[in-house]
Amino acid sequence: MIQHVNFEYVANQNFTFGLIGRGILGSNRSLRDLSNHTVIIVADQIMDESVVKETATAVLSRGCKNVAFCGEAAEEIRDIFYQEDLEINGYEDFAVMWGIEDADSLADEVSGCWNEVLILCDSMAALRNCQDILKEEMWG
Repeated sequence: MIQHVNFEYVANQNFTFGLIGRGILGSNRSLRDLSNHTVIIVADQIMDESVVKETATAVLSRGCKNVAFCGEAAEEIRDIFYQEDLEINGYEDFAVMWGIEDADSLADEVSGCWNEVLILCDSMAALRNCQDILKEEMWG
């Protein structure tokens, strides 16, 4: 499920929220090219490695070069993304990957992004939590 949220207070930034999973980017035309996106993965649960690989392949093969990871499962998911990045892009055109301490830091991280932001969560509860944090922290 992809959920678009356009906060009216942001002039040059577009936020999109979705759930990590099969067909995550599917036929969504606006997400066919992710070269102008920062993708943030928020996951507290270890999930099926094939689902993470599929998500990593979809994100990285669409040109995304900025990926952040947050949550208790962040390291494991980051490792899978790193391996997929090596297979897709090699060492010469790799994506920049970093960690976010916790979901409460999400607003600070997002405010530093110069491009569009795609936030992929491992559950609907995490997705709603991220939306609430951004609304509250960025726009009071």
